[in-house]
Amino acid sequence: MFRALGLRRCYVLVAMLAVLPGAAAGEGWQEGSPMTTGRAFAGGALIGNELYVIGGDSTAGPRTVAEIYDIRGDIWRAAPALPAGLQQFGVAEYGGKLYVSGGYEAPAAQRLEFGTFGDDAAASTAEQEGDTARAWSYDPRVGAWISLAAMPGTRAGHGFVAVGDRIYALSGRGSGASRVWAYNPIENDWSATGDAMPSPRVAAAYVEVDGRIYVIGGLVNGVATDRVDIFDPASGRWQSGPRLPSPRSGHVAALMDGRIHVTGGELRRPPRTYGDHFVLDLASGSWSKAPPMPTPRHGAVAAASGDKFVVVGGSPGAGVYTVFTESDVVDIYSTE
Repeated sequence: MFRALGLRRCYVLVAMLAVLPGAAAGEGWQEGSPMTTGRAFAGGALIGNELYVIGGDSTAGPRTVAEIYDIRGDIWRAAPALPAGLQQFGVAEYGGKLYVSGGYEAPAAQRLEFGTFGDDAAASTAEQEGDTARAWSYDPRVGAWISLAAMPGTRAGHGFVAVGDRIYALSGRGSGASRVWAYNPIENDWSATGDAMPSPRVAAAYVEVDGRIYVIGGLVNGVATDRVDIFDPASGRWQSGPRLPSPRSGHVAALMDGRIHVTGGELRRPPRTYGDHFVLDLASGSWSKAPPMPTPRHGAVAAASGDKFVVVGGSPGAGVYTVFTESDVVDIYSTE
């Protein structure tokens, strides 16, 4: 925690120097209570007004730790640990439960064994390689994780987004990364759906808007892109969206007040992180700049609740410096 707070002071100074003309430093942003464990590449999803932040990376490898952030109360509490240490995995909320898929998994010696539901034998090879096809769900009313049917293949660094009665795994790296896989929580099975993604990538941001999924930025063959691709599960078709003002990877995004907010990200060569804050007006299809995030970083978790855009954790260090600089910082942007 002290390491992260020290880095924060340094990066706040940088953000002040780079603030937009005419905007006060930190305008619209405030600091929330920090996590108890700084992490990058964690997963997160909202259940009501509570943000679950689970897993993530560290110098010791993928983590099992799970914490819950009460956005209204600005307080943290512990949650049951993941069955396996994971980073760069997909997580979504559906029906008041969390669903987790894929990611980069810790070695078997670091895993906890939980009850199974369905056949996850297809993940055995993936476990040896690091990337996994395994999937789990967590019901807060029961307080336990259960194993689900494995994905059709390994995947990590992907999006996992609930739309209607399915949860969609999109992009990332692994087998069949250009294909969209749909998970049916009722039947506990997976199927390929829709057209192949025109430009598969990792470290993108994903947002659901009116039944369509926006895939924003990311890395294509190791190079950051400004592409925005939109998937319509109803038709199975892809279309292009308004390009980001700047290529970005490792950033976060959320929908708030009918606009998509995007912040953070990294550049690997030379290594640097960003605090830029872009806003997409869905009505006009145009991007604008908003006050930058006080602590530039990538690999964070983000969510929007009410008039608050919450960014948790991540790392102010880019590339190989990521695991040495995990942050516990919580930055909150409000439109009020």
